[in-house]
Amino acid sequence: MKEEISATLSCFGYGYKGKVIVNGIDVGITGGKSESKRLLLQDNPMASKASADLKKLFCLKIGKNKIKVECSKTSKSPNDKFELSLEVSGYPAPLLFAHTTSGSLKSEKELPIAEKAPASFKPMFISDKAEKAVLVYVSSMNATITPSLNGKSGMTLADMPGVVVLDNVKSGKNELSISYKGTAGEEVKAVVVTPEWTKFLTLKMKDSSEKKETLTFTMR
Repeated sequence: MKEEISATLSCFGYGYKGKVIVNGIDVGITGGKSESKRLLLQDNPMASKASADLKKLFCLKIGKNKIKVECSKTSKSPNDKFELSLEVSGYPAPLLFAHTTSGSLKSEKELPIAEKAPASFKPMFISDKAEKAVLVYVSSMNATITPSLNGKSGMTLADMPGVVVLDNVKSGKNELSISYKGTAGEEVKAVVVTPEWTKFLTLKMKDSSEKKETLTFTMR
């Protein structure tokens, strides 16, 4: 990984307290708010000149990185959620996305980071729903996208990148649809992670009318 390559760790944690430890270093995520940290390589030349508070952000390395995520709910609101994403420049989707709407989440994973995203790259999705949730990540900024799972619509993303988690996976066959519309000639780039497979999609918009892409997977 080149020196200028960095990562962004973003957390949406209203109603939760949280902690993220990267390679044994607490990077300062606390929960209870929306927060973001820029993470850099341990061998970045700037690390030696950084203050003690900033030095902890120089925590990444080429190869395997150990990441521990912990959170627990502090509010009684059913609408609060904890979401955490780790995005690395040069990768088509977050390396890691964690999501919970229940009481707590605790996970420790090993994430490989390379100078360039390998052809085999797949986002790692952590959820309190275990194998019963679907992640839809959209990187495009030129369309309106609404994913639905088994007839239940998720959040609509309009002219902006974003993530939608659908947690109504059922046993047997599941149907995922992505409705999208935008400017003719543009395209929508998305990544879908299900319990069965991960797919990278490029959806063409030949005209400005709404289109729908339908996919299926089986929950055994």
